[in-house]
Amino acid sequence: MYGDLHTKVVLKQTILRGSNEPGVIQRVATVYIDGREYRVSAPPEATGDALEWVPHFTVRRDDDSGFGGEIDATDVDPLGILALKYVEDELKSQKREANKVPGRHPGGFHCDAQICVNGHVQQCDGSPFEPKAHCATCGASCIDKCPHCNEPIRGVQLYRPAEEYSRPQYCRGCGQPYPWMAERLRTAHELLRHDDKLTLEERNDLWDLLQYVMSDPKADLVPAKRKLIEIKLGKATGPVREFFLDLLAKIVVESAKG
Repeated sequence: MYGDLHTKVVLKQTILRGSNEPGVIQRVATVYIDGREYRVSAPPEATGDALEWVPHFTVRRDDDSGFGGEIDATDVDPLGILALKYVEDELKSQKREANKVPGRHPGGFHCDAQICVNGHVQQCDGSPFEPKAHCATCGASCIDKCPHCNEPIRGVQLYRPAEEYSRPQYCRGCGQPYPWMAERLRTAHELLRHDDKLTLEERNDLWDLLQYVMSDPKADLVPAKRKLIEIKLGKATGPVREFFLDLLAKIVVESAKG
């Protein structure tokens, strides 16, 4: 719903030292969402790591009534809650970066990875890379963090060869699909939506089955789910059937490699 919003988070402080004046809140960050300013603050008595005080943060913005002043944005504006989430994600990201070993994923057992938005793996073994590089294969922009929550993308397991790496499809931090998976899902959904040989119920069933298989290709029920997909595709038009079968075959190859 909010994927196309233009946002910018400006952190003011990550370590809180308490307010010098009782009752005066501490500004933690300013968030700009589609040009509107949201001010995120901690209580006056808050000290230490700002991340630990997130449940007690307040979000305020200018009042639109024309009388001036501020209002609590979380009460009247759903974007106020989103601003709070952005600040929490940014605080987590900065904390990860501060404790990060170069070339190694913050989890400690994998290398960093850089993948273009079309799914071409650039680096996965901890080798240095340019964060804003473009793909050597297709020219698309590359990412090394989840676009939704900034969780770094996991590369190959430490001390394993890069040839064993299989790109992840979903972020381990927020569960959202990475761009290359999101594009697959969008294409599949559009093809299903326009296939008039399938009933609405059949389209919904195929969509649910596909998401199940793609989210965890090694799950115990995947072989059975794949068989159901093949059966239900019997009524589908040729392009839809070919796309789904090709996609399933690629998923099997990728999961076996991983």
